[in-house]
Amino acid sequence: MFWAKSRDPWTMVLSLVFGALVDLDHFIDYWYSEGRVCFDLHTFLRTRYWQKSGRIFIFFHAFEYLPLVFLVWQALKGRKWAVAATAAMSSHVLADHLVNELRPMGYFILYRLAHGFRSDELIDWRRVREIEAKHLESKELAQKRPLPWYARLAALFV
Repeated sequence: MFWAKSRDPWTMVLSLVFGALVDLDHFIDYWYSEGRVCFDLHTFLRTRYWQKSGRIFIFFHAFEYLPLVFLVWQALKGRKWAVAATAAMSSHVLADHLVNELRPMGYFILYRLAHGFRSDELIDWRRVREIEAKHLESKELAQKRPLPWYARLAALFV
């Protein structure tokens, strides 16, 4: 989005790094839950590693980093780069915050650290039950009649 206004290809790269590659930290959680460095796409895409390991790290997903990202990039490259990096990362973290099962403070690294990264203290269990009920409802509906493509797509993320 920011790139469309600036037309600077390097801000597009920076936005991609801070908007999408933030998710690389999920590999840490996945490997921790598996107890080794490995990869199984089906297991990885389920994204519920915390059920197995009892921990949620997601080290790169934290609101505290946003001012630091802005200040570092402003000092290194200027305001345009700082805004691109911060906007991309904040959009990602905010979107995750709104759709995932963590408690309201769960996207603060200091909160997770204070709770020892223990999933039982970080998860909003009411939200988990709501999401699981929606998935079950979608499956039951799909068995009765095929869902439209957009409903199948939405079910992957909600």
